[in-house]
Amino acid sequence: MKKLIFAGVAALLVWQPLSLSADGQDAPVSTAFKPWQRVWQCNDIRVTETVNQPGIVNYDLGGTIWGGSNFSLNIARGDLYFNGRPCAPLLVGASW
Repeated sequence: MKKLIFAGVAALLVWQPLSLSADGQDAPVSTAFKPWQRVWQCNDIRVTETVNQPGIVNYDLGGTIWGGSNFSLNIARGDLYFNGRPCAPLLVGASW
């Protein structure tokens, strides 16, 4: 009988952490992926960032672009810079 109770308690101790998140709350439900797009204007260059599937980001550059051009994305703020100057956001986080 003691072995049966011990086995039941052991099973609960193993199973419970699998069903709870780190803070002890129920695990969050994942949401469905939604494609989205952002567009910036950087002087005469238009930059379009498109995400059609999870983990894949596509960039489209339009306008006159020369060698030596440098684009930087501030991931924390979502700002795009062209040769150190901020670009103007035209379309931010639109999903379809």
